[in-house]
Amino acid sequence: MTVPIGAGFDPVDPAVLRDPYPYYAWLLRHDPVHRGANGIWYVTRYDDVRTVLGEARFGRAGIRDFWASLVGPGPLSEVLRHTIFFQDDPDHERLRSLIGPAFTPRLIRRMGAEIEQTARDLLRPLRRRGEMDLVDDFAYPLALATISTLLGMPARDRDALRAWSVDIAPTLDLLASPEEIARGQAAMGQFAEYLTELIAERRRNPGDDLISAMIEATGGQRPITTNALIGTAVALVFAGHDTVTNQIGNGVLAFLRHPRQLELLRAEPDRLAGAVEECLRYDSSVQSNSRQISADLDLSGTKLPEGAFVVALAGAANRDPAQFTDPDRFDIRRSERPPMSFGAGMRFCLGALLARMELKAALGQLAGLAELRAAVPAGELVYRRSTMFRGVVSLPITFAATP
Repeated sequence: MTVPIGAGFDPVDPAVLRDPYPYYAWLLRHDPVHRGANGIWYVTRYDDVRTVLGEARFGRAGIRDFWASLVGPGPLSEVLRHTIFFQDDPDHERLRSLIGPAFTPRLIRRMGAEIEQTARDLLRPLRRRGEMDLVDDFAYPLALATISTLLGMPARDRDALRAWSVDIAPTLDLLASPEEIARGQAAMGQFAEYLTELIAERRRNPGDDLISAMIEATGGQRPITTNALIGTAVALVFAGHDTVTNQIGNGVLAFLRHPRQLELLRAEPDRLAGAVEECLRYDSSVQSNSRQISADLDLSGTKLPEGAFVVALAGAANRDPAQFTDPDRFDIRRSERPPMSFGAGMRFCLGALLARMELKAALGQLAGLAELRAAVPAGELVYRRSTMFRGVVSLPITFAATP
């Protein structure tokens, strides 16, 4: 395998979108800090990715401005410019301090029983059918139920949340077409109106949810604006729903392609936590994240100029041979470095524990399905058209039906 010559590595190449891992392997071994297509720098090694994702000198504000220029004026840029994911300190730290209290291990573990129950309830009618689309019938309802409950969004609104998310998601990537951007603008406008009404209600009548907690955390000091609340809520819906949905699909697909590992998990259910970590490492739903450099710097011997765009390839870091033995092998018995799927340092994902609990509940329930198989050949699976996120659009599976 060789990286495309000339313009360099390009994540929009259809071959890369189908399977980026052979390209990552070449970059890791031959050009770990690579100047690729359009002059963008791609970083692949575990330690370098951790540096780019976790340190303040690699900022997000410039990425926000670049992205806003792509989608143009409208609700998309008006809302998402306020999200925590596009902020640098001090605004990043302030928003993080508001969200953080809802993601303490004690509070998240309190949700564990509810997540397990939701997974069982979703699977109960599906067991009788003996078939399902794992993405639409199980993964997305589980992920969306979890994050919407945390935020205090009524269950009756989940279909609307899903529809808005489907239309907005393509606009978060460089591949968005004018038609997708137009749909995303309309969906974001509707989503923002919905959140404006919900936030006003929570200001009048606080509840036991994250939106109410953020409002209360700033009362009397520097009240959080409605725009900041909307941006934060939108970001959490995507981070807590879209990526978890994709990760459940990627994890189950890894087990379907490695049936002996599924047999091992069934025989030794205590390995479930390790299985979650290996799914995150082997095929992460978050493949990359971008930054802009605030000053000239040296990264592993390569000079990077101020203002340069850098893409940290977490999917490559998770297969760094310097950190993981036989990195292209799926093995739930691993006990090596934690995956880079949740970022690092100042931007480490606050919802990492929650996501792990959802994955654990999903895999634990699905592993109990006898004769679990993919219902379509591997070559017919369609992946999302995204350079940042990785997940199958649909994953039909069959299994032994039970009453």
